[in-house]
Amino acid sequence: MKLIRKIAAVGTICLVFAGSAWQVAQGQQRTTSLFSSGCVTRGSMGDSQRDISIGRQVFTEIFYMTDLDSLITCRIRPAGSQPKFKTLRLAFGIADNRSANKPVDVNVYLDGNLADSRSLSVSEASLIILDVSKVSSVAIEIPNNNDHRGTRVSFIQALLEPISSTPGRR
Repeated sequence: MKLIRKIAAVGTICLVFAGSAWQVAQGQQRTTSLFSSGCVTRGSMGDSQRDISIGRQVFTEIFYMTDLDSLITCRIRPAGSQPKFKTLRLAFGIADNRSANKPVDVNVYLDGNLADSRSLSVSEASLIILDVSKVSSVAIEIPNNNDHRGTRVSFIQALLEPISSTPGRR
């Protein structure tokens, strides 16, 4: 059962990257990194551009957080403005070379309300796709768990897709 979950997670991640590559090639949508918007942080985290292995596949880590009660909250729409984004694509996992006695929880909030929660073990990846068309802020939390302090969760994709884009226009 665990092998099937890993295969499904890796397959999903591959589909995400294939879909994103197609969109870039077509020039139909311009995505924005979630972490490039105005963000407020708490805990241990940072930008990265290093290659890591998750589920025996290489990905480029763009951001990381540890489970020392870390939280990042990003404003994706200023108060009173029109929505700019329709979808958040968030892909993350725990590298093959990390250790964790128990799964690490990753919670995603939209405007302060829990929208999705995933529990990851070493070598597992996950993909969350959320509608953010009516959302002002996105928060990602890795709550403190004394059973595995300091486990690093690597983010390999955190893209905001625009609400609409006419084919051929940029």
